[in-house]
Amino acid sequence: MTALRPNVLEGRGLRLWLTVSFAVMFTGPFLFHSRVALLNVVDVLFFLPSLTLLTRAVVSGDRRLLLSPWLVPLYALLGWLLLTMAWADNANTSRTVRGVVEIITLVGILRWLHLYYRHTLKQALTNAALTSTVLLVVIMISYYTTQPLGSPLFGESVRLIFDLPQPGPLLTTMALVTPCFILLAQAVEEGINAKGGRRAAGALVGFGFLVLVQWHTGVMLLVAALSWVLLRAEQRILGMLAAAVALYLSLDFEVLGNMSQYFTHPLFGNGLSQETGESLLVGVDEALRIIPHPDNVLLAVIHSSGLVGLILFIAAWAVPAWRLPDGEQNLREGAIFLIAAVPGLLAMLAVGAYLLVPFHPSWMSLWMPLALMLASLSTRDTIRPPVRHPQPQPQ
Repeated sequence: MTALRPNVLEGRGLRLWLTVSFAVMFTGPFLFHSRVALLNVVDVLFFLPSLTLLTRAVVSGDRRLLLSPWLVPLYALLGWLLLTMAWADNANTSRTVRGVVEIITLVGILRWLHLYYRHTLKQALTNAALTSTVLLVVIMISYYTTQPLGSPLFGESVRLIFDLPQPGPLLTTMALVTPCFILLAQAVEEGINAKGGRRAAGALVGFGFLVLVQWHTGVMLLVAALSWVLLRAEQRILGMLAAAVALYLSLDFEVLGNMSQYFTHPLFGNGLSQETGESLLVGVDEALRIIPHPDNVLLAVIHSSGLVGLILFIAAWAVPAWRLPDGEQNLREGAIFLIAAVPGLLAMLAVGAYLLVPFHPSWMSLWMPLALMLASLSTRDTIRPPVRHPQPQPQ
């Protein structure tokens, strides 16, 4: 059924490749001064090999990796966003198409890995997340050797050790959502032992880094983490209360008070223009006007693709979430693939930018959690029980 048969040697090489790839994705904003350089490295390191592996798997018969009914809302969303470029004022077709191809490749390869190499994928995600926390410690030590401990991280431009870049609050927050929550899930799964302790320490470093960079958003993500832990401990009332607090902290009421400027074309939107993450274009009275980016993914979706795009965006998340395994044990074992979904959306409500671009740190809050959630369904959508023909009874 698959073009690549599982074996031990292949699994080791696969784990190394995935660990390095995810580590570069998680730490990219803190290693590369140029986003173009990061994108080119990730393309060569991850997306080109992934596209090759995925193509071989699909050609060999695993077509449901890309044709599962649970992927239909995602395809509809991506197709609609591409269509809206027809009436956008500053569209970048090649850049956006490249982003769509990379998103589909990410979803497909994670579904394939979850189906045949689930344990290897979990190890690679965890090891890459731990690697990112080591870099975060180096950055914090380097920054606070010259700055007061009470100052926000990246609040001043200083020369860091190894001349590391300083990406700022927006990129930092979006980039660290997935690795921080993956480590939290693994720490809870491992329990009280040396391995679980290392993962818990890594998660604390990541959340501490987020708080130091931007206090408000960092606390929001901490409360979201607390909500998940309480729900896992079957403290439903406290867990839901913490979730409500996290949602409240994620909303910028000043932006919501001026939300009418993002509804100039409420049904079909203004079209997906070239995204800068700082501003948006809007056509008013046959003239173009630049408005601030809302840093809210839902308002950005409505502005670019209208209410049609918003419905498809919600469906792309809600449909696979509805299909998640019902068993408590299955949810516990698959937490590493599911845990970043809600925090990722909360982060995109608080600091979200870059809806549809080629690989970007924002993917760690938007497309990576969605791809991991879709991957968790691959065992139920792709595998079919073997057909057993009745054996003839001896005469």
